Amino acid sequence: MKYVKHILIIALSALFLYSCEQAEEDLNSTASLSFAVPASGTLLKPSNSAVQLDSVKILLKTIQFHSEDEGDSLDFKTEPQILNLALDGSVNTLHAADIPLGTYNKVSFRIHKPEDDEDPGDPDFKEGTSGNERFCVVIKGTYEGTAFTFKSRKSTKQRVEIDPPLVIDEEGLEVNVTLTVDVDSWFQDEDGNPLNPLDEDDEDEIDDAIRESFRGFRDDGRLGTHP
Repeated sequence: MKYVKHILIIALSALFLYSCEQAEEDLNSTASLSFAVPASGTLLKPSNSAVQLDSVKILLKTIQFHSEDEGDSLDFKTEPQILNLALDGSVNTLHAADIPLGTYNKVSFRIHKPEDDEDPGDPDFKEGTSGNERFCVVIKGTYEGTAFTFKSRKSTKQRVEIDPPLVIDEEGLEVNVTLTVDVDSWFQDEDGNPLNPLDEDDEDEIDDAIRESFRGFRDDGRLGTHP
């Protein structure tokens, strides 16, 4: 009888601990992810007067929030989505979803070139079936008064730090992370010399600049500016 009682106590204790852990896991808040061009962006304070941008579209996929424990990640939005980046300084809110309580220090996503059988819903991203006819970033504007369309073919996995980390410690909060995109850096090299989107020799440097231009921070007010 004592043995049975002992087993029962252990079982009830385990059930209690599991219930507490499960309840804690069920606690969550709502997080949104936004994108914005910072105040130093090309159209707002042009430092590279050779380039003026009319539109920027980026095809994103597999957006994840990562906790401070590198082993944990949350699938925030997995299917492809086109980001039409606002160039007037306003904030694009791309997606909102429930997110468990915790501390998150990174956002990752793929800048995504469509697959062979994938329809991105915008003909600018897919002109044919070959890899050279599918694109993940489409930029339209003028260079020294000449119209251009720059299309990037390089898919890549981006991992952007949230600085400071996003701490969600209360159920029912509505929080937002903004990723700023420094478009002002896209068409100039490290020395500030213009990069020409019409020149194939400059394509790799422009591609690299695009992928290095993201910065992340908590921005519940969706102001688009780092505190």
